[in-house]
Amino acid sequence: MSKRADRARVLVGFLLCASIACAGPGASNRAVPDEQRIAFEDALAKLESEPAQSRGQGLEAFIAAYPTSPMADDAAIALADLAFATGRQEDGVLWLGRVLTRYPGSDREPTARLRLAELEYGRDRREAARGLLDPVDLRRLSREDARTALALRVSLAQTPIERMKHLAQLRSVLREDIRATRGDARIVDALELEQRRVDHEIGMLVSSAASPELEAMLGALDRRSPAGAIALELARRAVAGRDVDAATEAVERAEKLAEEGEERALARALASELASRPAGSFSDAMVPLAPLRDLSESARRDTRGAEGTIGVVLPLSGDFADFGEASLRGILVAAGVFDAESEDVASDLRVRLESRSGRDRGPNIRLVVRDSGGDPERAAAAVRELASDEDVVAILGPVFSDEAMASAAVAEELGIPLVTLSNREDVTEGRKFVLRTRTTPADEVDVLVNHAFERLSARRFGVLYPRTRYGRGMRKLYWDAVVARGGKLVALTSYAPEETDFSNVIKEMVGYRFLSAGERQAIAMRDRGVEAARSLPPAQAAAARRAAFETTGPQGESLPPIVDFDVLFIPDSAEAVAMIAPGLALQGIRGPHLLGSSDWLDSDLLRGADRHVSGAIVSTPFFAASDVGVVRDFVESYRRIFDTEPDAYAAQGYDAAGLVVQQLSDRRRDRRSMLEGLLSMRAFPGASGSLSMRPDGNARRRPFLLQVSGQRFVPLD
Repeated sequence: MSKRADRARVLVGFLLCASIACAGPGASNRAVPDEQRIAFEDALAKLESEPAQSRGQGLEAFIAAYPTSPMADDAAIALADLAFATGRQEDGVLWLGRVLTRYPGSDREPTARLRLAELEYGRDRREAARGLLDPVDLRRLSREDARTALALRVSLAQTPIERMKHLAQLRSVLREDIRATRGDARIVDALELEQRRVDHEIGMLVSSAASPELEAMLGALDRRSPAGAIALELARRAVAGRDVDAATEAVERAEKLAEEGEERALARALASELASRPAGSFSDAMVPLAPLRDLSESARRDTRGAEGTIGVVLPLSGDFADFGEASLRGILVAAGVFDAESEDVASDLRVRLESRSGRDRGPNIRLVVRDSGGDPERAAAAVRELASDEDVVAILGPVFSDEAMASAAVAEELGIPLVTLSNREDVTEGRKFVLRTRTTPADEVDVLVNHAFERLSARRFGVLYPRTRYGRGMRKLYWDAVVARGGKLVALTSYAPEETDFSNVIKEMVGYRFLSAGERQAIAMRDRGVEAARSLPPAQAAAARRAAFETTGPQGESLPPIVDFDVLFIPDSAEAVAMIAPGLALQGIRGPHLLGSSDWLDSDLLRGADRHVSGAIVSTPFFAASDVGVVRDFVESYRRIFDTEPDAYAAQGYDAAGLVVQQLSDRRRDRRSMLEGLLSMRAFPGASGSLSMRPDGNARRRPFLLQVSGQRFVPLD
């Protein structure tokens, strides 16, 4: 048999299965006359013998002869499948469209809608795909098609709550299908692989969603899985938070909703952690950190009498060498390795692995430095080696998550204080000897939201964020911070990371999305008035624009832009903000204060969009131009020694080392007393902002707050 004939036979078998034999559970119950059934089966059988250029003519003839037959929609679906299988995509789309227009409500309409929705999604026409898929009743599809439809609904979800709803339903369907499948191990393996992928997506969504979104998910699931996983995440956050009553309630709910096995064990562990929490551990978190300027210079202790040995584990080679070297330079400055008059500055830090300050005027600190190379195993081995030296009372580093987690496990095992420079808060979880000092994104967001509440009297908040991991993470932190203070998030809009034209995104945010014909006409009239104002003198033009924006709709309603938020947070790069900010002004959005992350700190933003971001508030973990004494002294020393500007990595290395050196100056020269001293630190004035240690080993940081003024960032505190 030829390959072509073989392919034709396979195609015929596929089409037969796709029509009557494999119809889904919603197949029509209408009686099919024998004459029509025989004619349809004959048309399918002829596919094998029909010439390639005219294949399907028998099915078309069947539809022409029996246009109202209960099997006419099956014939149309078979023709669509034939067209797709032979590379005639447009013909396939036409046949699927005919199922919807000629046979609405038929048993094959859901299948046609699903196939068309998949095609529209593939063309990146998401709204069209949603419109096709939303009416589909999954019970009228085959089991395989039902799974496909749910997976597509997950991809098309517009909110985290909607996405979770579809993921939970897909997970349930997969579990049922795995239980129902018998005899074919390959099918079971494929279904179990898909279930693991769905479980992973659920886990990622739970960890990245804001707490109000998680609460909404719990309500939507009504105790159905994965309600237990969501309740556990909320309980974890509550235990790490500020309210003991809320934490107790969240843990009790998690214990009730957790499924048997791992979830139930995690819920019990949280309950035990909460019960063992020291009496003051919640109240400590309630105390706001003072701005660095408010801390007296005397708060930073004189450490000239410090003496001892400190281990350092940093990536001094490999892809992350620049970050490791910057951190090491900061540590060297804090340890007093170079005296004030020294001209002997190491040109290559890699060869300076062991040093001793030995200066009469400075601390007598020995640093034992090891290069992790960016490798977690190498970092863990370095911690093990340093811990074997009885003189080493504490270890600084590493910087990044994987290295920090591997090092933390070893430090805990060997009982040596490890002060990591990671921003991963769970590195300290369940560990007594591990501390973390680096400023986190949560610290940056927290100080912004607090300033908006306290200084700007903001109560209604907006966020415009990129659909990236960073953007979604910052949106979550922002939402949680707003809700924790009793505010409302009233504008929540996202955009693609590659977006360059933000006009439609901004219009959607301020109410242009759903407009009646009358409202569109009123807006067009207003736009003409704004355009005409450009030819008037400045004072008259401003008055004309104000009058234009007072235009109302046909029923006297307010027209977009509807700016019902007091502040707008944009967690994106300076390059993106330089395009967004002028777009906001163009749409008449001038009142709300803009809030930004440290990514805004770029002089190009101030040169290109200074008037549009004027007054914006930005938080940053380090500001080298600060005139606060501790920052000024650090920057001057760093410049003199290394002939370059320090960055945030250098400043945070400096602060971590400063914490340890201060303990040595207090004669805490064994590992246990060193740990006790580090955990007791409060209101420590660092070059990267003020710091207080929490009982769980995580530092609370207050970053710097800056405001855009002209073409400069100026300190606010």
